[in-house]
Amino acid sequence: MADYDYIVVGAGSAGCVLANRLSVDRDATVLLLEAGGRDWNPLIHVPVGFWKMIDRPSVNWCFETEPEPGTRDRRIPIPRGKVLGGSSSINGMLYVRGQALDYDTWAQLGNRGWSYDEVLPYFKRSENFERGGDEFRGLGGELNVADMVESHPLLEAWVAAGEEAGYPRNPDYNGTRQEGFGIYQVTQRNGRRFSTARAFLDPVRSRRNLTIATRALAQRVLIDNGRASGVRYRVGDRTVDAKANKEVVLAAGAVQSPQLLELSGIGQAELLKTHGIEVVRDLPGVGENYRDHYASSVGWRVKGVTTLNEHTRGTRFVFEALKYGLARRGVFTYTAGIAHGFVRTRSELETPDVQFHFAQARVAGGGEPGWRASGPRINRKVGASRPPGPGGG
Repeated sequence: MADYDYIVVGAGSAGCVLANRLSVDRDATVLLLEAGGRDWNPLIHVPVGFWKMIDRPSVNWCFETEPEPGTRDRRIPIPRGKVLGGSSSINGMLYVRGQALDYDTWAQLGNRGWSYDEVLPYFKRSENFERGGDEFRGLGGELNVADMVESHPLLEAWVAAGEEAGYPRNPDYNGTRQEGFGIYQVTQRNGRRFSTARAFLDPVRSRRNLTIATRALAQRVLIDNGRASGVRYRVGDRTVDAKANKEVVLAAGAVQSPQLLELSGIGQAELLKTHGIEVVRDLPGVGENYRDHYASSVGWRVKGVTTLNEHTRGTRFVFEALKYGLARRGVFTYTAGIAHGFVRTRSELETPDVQFHFAQARVAGGGEPGWRASGPRINRKVGASRPPGPGGG
C-alpha cells in the first residue's frame, strides 16, 4: 500500500487548489485523485466550446435530478465536471463569489474561520484580477479573472434597461456590493478558459512530492479505529488502496463528496443498511441537504442586430474561427450569460435573492437541430440566489 501525507479526492475547483497549497511543503507528500481524464479536449479551452461540454460524458458526469412535483416530474440535468479542473473545465467561466452574508451565516452557525472577513484574504491570495487589486480584489494570484474582451450593443442595452428600472450600474459585483446590473467577469486569460487545473496544477506538476492520478475513481474512505486512514480507488480493472498519514480531504463536489461518505459508512444509518453498507457513523444529515439554484430561461427573436447565433454559422463561423485562432478575439471568447443582474425582490431584504443572466444568443430548443437556435436571438435566464428549504441559501 502506497502511503502519502495527504490524499485529496477530486481535482476540481477546490481539489486543485488544495493539491497546490499542500504540496508547497516539500516534506509533505500529496496524492490527488481524479475520476476523469486530462483536460486535452480543445473545446474545453475555447470559451464558446462550453456549450458542447454540457452533455458530453467524456468530461461530464451528466447527473440528473429525480422527478419531483416542483419540476412537473421532469429530470433536470446537473452538469458536473469529470476531468482535471472539474466543473471549472466545463462551466460558463463566470466568476461570482458568494455574498458576504453567506459566509457570515456559516460562521454564526458555529463554523469558525468562515466569516466573510476571514475568507476574503484567501479569495484575494488566489486571484489575479486584471483590472488590479484593491480592498476586495487580488493581484498576482494563480487564478486569472478578466473582463470580457468583446462587447455588443445588446449587452449595453441590458445594463441600461436595468438602470431605467431603478437598479444601479455595478462594474464590480465581487467588490463592495453585489447588487446591480453589469457585465460578468470571467476566468479566462488571453481569450482562453483558465480552469483551476491550468491555474493551480499546471505550474506545479514538476513537484516531486505531488502525485496526480487521473481516471482514478474513489470507491470509499478507509476507516481505522474511527479515523480516516486512506482511500480505496479503482483504475481500470485494478483496485488500489492508498494510506493517508495525516488527512483525507474530500473535494469531490456537492454530489459526490456526500456520496463517498455514504459509501464509506458515514451517513443516515437506515439508508446505509438498506444498501448493505456497514454503518461506521450515523450522521443523518449527509446527502440530505442539497439545494440547487433552479432557473428559468426565456428567449426572443430580435431584429436589426446580429447575434451569436448568426456569427457561428456558415462563412461567418469560418471568419470567427480565424479571428480567434490568430488573435484570441471574437465571438469564440463568449461564454454563458455575458451580462448580469443581481436584484432584491423585496426592499426589506439585506442582499439580492435573484440573479439574471443575459446573452445575445439562444441555444436550440423545441426540437431544433444543433446546439444553437436559428436566426437572431437573445436569452434571459433568472434564478434564485438563496433557494429556500433545509440547507438552502
